[in-house]
Amino acid sequence: MSALDEKYTIRRAESDDDGQRLNELFSAVFHPSDVGTLAETIFRHFPRMKREYWFIAEEKETQTIVSGFSLLPWTLELEGLELKVAEMGIVGTLEEHRKRGLMKRLNQEFDRTLAGEEFDLSIIQGIPGFYHQFGFHYSIPLENHINIPFHLLPDELEEESYTFRLANVEDIPFLIEEDSAYRKSFSLSSLRDEAVWRYMLTESGQTEYGSEFWIGERKDGGERFYCRIPKDGFGNGLIVSEISEDIGHDALNHLFFFCKQKALERDKPYIRLNLHNESTVGKIAIAMGAPEGKPYAWQIKIPDKARYLKKIAPVLEKRMAQSPFPLFSEAIRLDFFRSSIDLTWEKGKLASVEPGEGDCPNTFSMTEEWFSALALGHRSWRELRHIQPSIFPSSEKTALLIETLFPTCKSWIHEQY
Repeated sequence: MSALDEKYTIRRAESDDDGQRLNELFSAVFHPSDVGTLAETIFRHFPRMKREYWFIAEEKETQTIVSGFSLLPWTLELEGLELKVAEMGIVGTLEEHRKRGLMKRLNQEFDRTLAGEEFDLSIIQGIPGFYHQFGFHYSIPLENHINIPFHLLPDELEEESYTFRLANVEDIPFLIEEDSAYRKSFSLSSLRDEAVWRYMLTESGQTEYGSEFWIGERKDGGERFYCRIPKDGFGNGLIVSEISEDIGHDALNHLFFFCKQKALERDKPYIRLNLHNESTVGKIAIAMGAPEGKPYAWQIKIPDKARYLKKIAPVLEKRMAQSPFPLFSEAIRLDFFRSSIDLTWEKGKLASVEPGEGDCPNTFSMTEEWFSALALGHRSWRELRHIQPSIFPSSEKTALLIETLFPTCKSWIHEQY
């Protein structure tokens, strides 16, 4: 038995009592922020949450939970294809128990769950640097800062044509429709069903990390839209993290005026749009004079690369059909130096995904750490090669095939809590 095993019990949450004990852990770790209440709320109410999705290290001598985190089950959509996703969320260890290997051990349990339940992706918003050791790498934009100073926004409106109210559970069908419009504009996006929306509008809203969802409605019964204003977040401005993707210009003008008034009421010095630079509203705000944001990024792990490639075969086949190789019937090898994967094609269909064997003329070489950024369209292979010179295709044909299968894409993930 290792020294760690002698001192700690590594386990999953087992009873309702663990919800309160996790509250106590995270309240101590993140004091004075009330992360503990958020953790217990997620423990008891988050859709499709299981007790075994909480990974716990408990000190044997005191029977105190000293470290832990959760697996939050999400659904994302890749160009119409649903992906099973696990967010590693609410990670914390009491200070006196850090640097003892607890997080490494808990991550081993986490990885076993990813494999056993065949999650397609795992994501985390984690601190810089730490999570690379567990296979997470920056792959999708996160937390943008399109900061709009007040002087770019109207002080008054010629006519106030819209009313604003907080959304409630009766608005869920409308909000699901708005999500559908949003997903059509992005390659990788969030798929939030009725249960997720109900959670965000009820239990989540009772924590300091919840959000206000506002609905704007034209007084004459015309256009309707929504926006999301989180209670907490980065920066000093009023954060607006979601806006209807198909909002009209007049409606947006009224929304900007509404947000400016909210910012002034709450003593916020500007409005921060936490949106993709190329979203409808992001592009308009930048055109108005707001500086383009420079976002952080989600850290993402693909637990099983071969299984993931099989899963997204419909997406890859669609891309191949729209390329100069619609009836492609050869193999493409992804060579990760210590391992390789052959994607064998027959008349434009992905026939098999297997470990590479023998020679393959269409070989693309790269280290594993950059695969998620390439596979999710965050960076092209040419962009990645500036960082890692060992990334290269065996020929111009191979380069074009890789650009066909893994093009750069516009993606944005709305939070599900």
